[in-house]
Amino acid sequence: MSMNMGMHFELRQSQALSLRQELFHRLEQSLITKQEMRMELRQYQEREDTCTRLYENALKKGNVRRYQGHGMDFEFALVSTSDVPKRIYEESGPAFAHCLMNSWDVIIGGEKYAKAKGSWLLLVIYDMYPDTPAKILGYMAVHERGEMITLGEHHLATKLEFAIARREERLRGYMRWIEQNCPGKFADVFSYQTHIVLPESEELDQLLQTFLASEEAKRVRTMIEEFEWPYSILQRLNKYCRINEKVIAIIREAFRAAAVHVSQPGLKVIQMVAGAKQEIEKGFQRITEGDLNKYISVVRIEEPWREMRKELNDRFLETLNRKQKAMEQPAYIQEISIAGIVSSLPNEGIMSPNFKEALALF
Repeated sequence: MSMNMGMHFELRQSQALSLRQELFHRLEQSLITKQEMRMELRQYQEREDTCTRLYENALKKGNVRRYQGHGMDFEFALVSTSDVPKRIYEESGPAFAHCLMNSWDVIIGGEKYAKAKGSWLLLVIYDMYPDTPAKILGYMAVHERGEMITLGEHHLATKLEFAIARREERLRGYMRWIEQNCPGKFADVFSYQTHIVLPESEELDQLLQTFLASEEAKRVRTMIEEFEWPYSILQRLNKYCRINEKVIAIIREAFRAAAVHVSQPGLKVIQMVAGAKQEIEKGFQRITEGDLNKYISVVRIEEPWREMRKELNDRFLETLNRKQKAMEQPAYIQEISIAGIVSSLPNEGIMSPNFKEALALF
């Protein structure tokens, strides 16, 4: 009897401990989520302050232009590369938009609702590429207007941009200009433009009605739906597609070689990390030496990169666990400290989670 009571007591104690741990975990996750939200909000506010300042300066200098055509009528600011923070144009390219949202609208109806009710700033960097024709600056502005009308749908905005260039019989010239001046944008096009699937009509209709129940929205929808690539450009896009598949194969081979290094618990941790990085560096060297890097589509490679990186890091963590069990704790801690992975491992792992950042290192 007493034994059963003891068992019940231990069981209740175990359940209480488990519940306490679960509550602590939830509280911890909640705090992390709130911190992430605060960080995102702060970053968004910083970008908003920057975009507002840039637009105001453009107004003072008389650098705000009006676009009228194809049922669209809007204004955009021309700004200089020297005035735009590097992080913005590295992420967005030569044109970007920002929605001045009300935080209460975000809370009440979510981000899409807030974007539908907000005011948009459209900005184009006029001197990012030498002697950019005014017509091309207009196409860049159209893209940002497309983002505004579709509430941030980048792929649809890109399709709108090219649809208008084709209507004006300038698509081939525009694509040549992109390929020569910013091949990264051209490389990204094939990833989603050749096989893009438009959202369900009802869903897009609701979006457009919520945001802009106007003739402009209807015309934009029609231009996006009706756009088709000329065969000659599809051939060039498919060339980029084949090259990117080759780049992925090279990276995959490099990660397989790197996995051999991180699977050997007999090696020092620093040797495992250095060997793995060296193999991946060899892969990037092959890409650079083959002059393939200018064809790279970050959009296409980002997902397989994350998957390969995760597999490598999982293998690495498994080996570390085996080492930890086989070694004295002080010796193990010293070894991973020398390798410099104590604080960075959970987030960064062996390679950056961002393919673009990793590519820049090589």
